[in-house]
Amino acid sequence: MGMLPLSYLFLSAVSLLILLSTHIAFSTPSNDNKVLQPEHNATTNSSEQGNLISYTSPANGIKIDYPSGWKPIERQNSGYHMLNVVVEFLQPQQNNYYNSTISASHNSLRLSVEDYKSFTEKLNGNTTDNQLQIIGNKRIGSIGISCPGFDLKSYVRNATLSGNPAYEIDFDYSYLNNNKKAIEIWTIRDGKVYIINYVANEAIYDATLPVVHKMIESFKITT
Repeated sequence: MGMLPLSYLFLSAVSLLILLSTHIAFSTPSNDNKVLQPEHNATTNSSEQGNLISYTSPANGIKIDYPSGWKPIERQNSGYHMLNVVVEFLQPQQNNYYNSTISASHNSLRLSVEDYKSFTEKLNGNTTDNQLQIIGNKRIGSIGISCPGFDLKSYVRNATLSGNPAYEIDFDYSYLNNNKKAIEIWTIRDGKVYIINYVANEAIYDATLPVVHKMIESFKITT
């Protein structure tokens, strides 16, 4: 058999390269879907949170925005760490052990309004900073007793809430073999203590924290 012309060999090589490049272009690795998955989940979480709508309590002089998909439940003297919880906003994804009487067991945000004297009788002579510290000491002590594995992650002393000086803590703990994360912020005005705390299972907490920050930023003391 005679030798093939060089032009034929060149065309065959080009054809082979085209076939290989086509195969590579359309053979997407299976883990590409995994890379896209977090973005899809973030979109789903955003739609579940819904648009923010307002909740007001004229009796307590407060206003806060919350996702339309969350359920507000008004409470009074619920005993949550000895706080007067005005309203609790429940996420659509509730724990299977949900019970309104169990402290710090929900995927929810609570808003409490309490008299400062319930924390201490020594109101006179204390600066606002001292008062915020006294509240913090009481709250950390109460949470530490009721939350197994309590681990204080941060303590911010230059936060603001409704334009007022505020303190904020972030912490972890466990409950019924579930890892929990929480944020709590408080301020004081005219002898009233305003406390917002958010508690959720670890995965839900991380996904919903941005909208929780929006809720906290929207909070207003109207009196």
